[in-house]
Amino acid sequence: MIPLKVLTPNADQLAPARRKAATPPPLPSARTAEPAAPSRAQSTYSPPVEPVRAPAAQSAAATASSENNSDVNVRFEQMLWAEMLRHTGLEEAFSSVGGEGAAAFTQFAVEAIARDLAEKHPLGLNAVDRAVEAYEMSRTVGDT
Repeated sequence: MIPLKVLTPNADQLAPARRKAATPPPLPSARTAEPAAPSRAQSTYSPPVEPVRAPAAQSAAATASSENNSDVNVRFEQMLWAEMLRHTGLEEAFSSVGGEGAAAFTQFAVEAIARDLAEKHPLGLNAVDRAVEAYEMSRTVGDT
């Protein structure tokens, strides 16, 4: 048999709106110079965390990251083109004239067309990357 205490919620669960709102601790600049007895709210206060800057990236790491980003952009465009071609009915058109065996290979044909479109006619999804690279190149050319 289950005890009745387990089945009935306690007072905190019944009315969470009745709880008294905790006041936030005062900021360090608002504190007085005299040491006061620490209250429970002040004893849990911790100063705000300042952001830490990451060290400057190595040029080789930046190049590898840039190549990785461009590869991801091309693959994303390829996937986007493939889905757009599928929704136009290209996959059904290929499989309808080729019989039973053609349906297995139409996906590869659509993906090949999508890869060609992504490489030769990009949508420009990596325009930000190209702008950043051009800006960095202009800075390095101007510095030398």
